[in-house]
Order: sequence, then structure tokens, then C-alpha cells
Amino acid sequence: MALSTTCSEKVNEAEEVREIVHKCMTLAGRLLTYGDVLGPLKVFDFTGTTKKLFGALNKYDQLVERIIKEHEDKAKKGFQEDRKDLLDILLETYADPTAEVKLSRKNIKSFLLDLFFAATDTSSAAMQWAMGELINNPEAFKKLRDEIHAVVGPKRLVKESDVQNLPYLQAVIKETLRLHPSAPLIIRECSEDCRVNGFMVNAKTRVLIKVFALMRDPECYTDPDEFMPERFLESSDEKIGEHQMEYKGQNFGYLLYGSGRRGCPGASLAMLVMHAAVGSLVQCFDWKVKDGDKVDLSIGSGFAAEMARPLVCYPIEHFSPL
Repeated sequence: MALSTTCSEKVNEAEEVREIVHKCMTLAGRLLTYGDVLGPLKVFDFTGTTKKLFGALNKYDQLVERIIKEHEDKAKKGFQEDRKDLLDILLETYADPTAEVKLSRKNIKSFLLDLFFAATDTSSAAMQWAMGELINNPEAFKKLRDEIHAVVGPKRLVKESDVQNLPYLQAVIKETLRLHPSAPLIIRECSEDCRVNGFMVNAKTRVLIKVFALMRDPECYTDPDEFMPERFLESSDEKIGEHQMEYKGQNFGYLLYGSGRRGCPGASLAMLVMHAAVGSLVQCFDWKVKDGDKVDLSIGSGFAAEMARPLVCYPIEHFSPL
């Protein structure tokens, strides 16, 4: 969507992209932890994590440099005039000496790295959690499929425009992200001295907000560790996300994408993709879990808090829209 490339035209290229993103996310999480523990000694890189991270970032740089050159070649030949993507617009600004905002090649690569991190591993992990929870809860799976069948009908695939008429699908995604937030820790730096609940927090202090714990707080939720999409329906007594404020970071018991100026800019896009994808997977297939009847919902490491064991299931066709 950002680069007009699927990264799957060459053998193993898509897998290479996934591997780079996953490795960078995992190593960056370790580096953050070790840095807090070791303080000034972190420069010695006792664990070799920094070296591994730079290696992964070097591979990323080579990949993005190739994609940038492909876009620049197309621009010289005039192929992109009818349809520009995000990278084309960034490169135009980079090449324009009169542009109000000055961009370097490094700026563009850093920005794209944010997109790689925030838009791939996180959304992928969230959709796996949603399917894992649904497969382990057959009643919820059936309820969602019945809703899709009633609203969409038996002749076509669920579309993005259907989502507003599928409240249970919306509730499933909200409940999945409550239990398994894509960003379980929100990192902020205190801009000035302040006092919070009697504790003094000095300026420049790095603060980690544990969203994972906030959204499983028994004072906010009934049976907080249980997968219960019904809690997000209008008929629920819990009144969660009242006035649709839950995505905006105004409900501090439900912080999916942060809050304020540093909230996730891709929240709306992520929700659109997840609703359509999960809805399609439920509508079209039954799912058989590899090596068992239940999905292992153990939580792994990394910024995106992925499954400890990747979700592996066999699709059994239920409905074919083609």
C-alpha cells in the first residue's frame, strides 16, 4: 500500500521481508531491556544484540534502497504520473529544492522502517490472536459466521463497507485487542517534572505504561482474562467504549493505540484491514488446528507480543465466493 510492491515477485523475497521485520522487532525489544538494566555499560554489547540488530537493519537498508531506485527509475520514465504511492510523494519532496519540508534519503528510510514495524508485525499478530481466540471458542465463531451470513448473504464475500453493519465482528476485534494489544507497552518521555499519585517523575524520565495490565484490570472488566466479545455490544452492562471513544485514547481502561499526539496514526487503517480479513476467514473456512483441537494461546516476546508458537491451521472450505 505504501510502496506499490508486494515483495513477492522474486523467490523468498516476501519471506525475507517478514524475517527482517520480526528480527528487528525482537532484537529492539531485547536492546531496550538490556539498556535499562546495564545503563552506561550497554555500549559494550555483552550479549551481541546490538551487532545482530545492525545486521538486520543493514539488510533492511539494502531492500529499501532497491525499492527506492525502482521508484526513481519509473519516475524518470514518467510511469508513475497516473498513480503515485506514498514513496513517490516522499521522493518528490526529497528531490524538490524548494520544498518547505527538507527530506534526506535517511529520513525516508527511517519513516518507511516505522511503517514496516508498525504496520506488518502488529497487524499480523493481532489477526492471528483473533483467529486463535475464535477457534478456541466455537460458540463465538458460529455467532460471528451467522451474523455475516445474515448481513452479507450467501452469494458474496464480506467487504469493508459491511463492517459498520456487523457489530459482533467489531466486538470480536475489540475484545481481541483488549486481551492481546499489538503494543503492550507504551513508551513515553516525561517533558517536565510532575507528580503522579504521590510519586515524583523527573523531566527526561522514560516511562513505560503497561497497556496489557490496564486492559485486564478487574476493576474495569468482568472476568478480565476471558474472551467475551459481548462486553462490547450495546446491550452490555459494562458500558465499554461509550460514544466510540475507545480508539481515540480517551478511555484509559482501553488504550489500543496510545493517546494524544503520539497515538498511532495508522489505527483506522489497521482496524479496516483486520475486520475485513478476519471476517473473510470466518465466512469462508472452517479451521483444523495442527496437532490438537485447541490453539496454544501462550504469549511470546517482542514489541508486538506475538503468539509463543505461530498459529498453524488447515483451512476447510465452507463457502466459496468465486
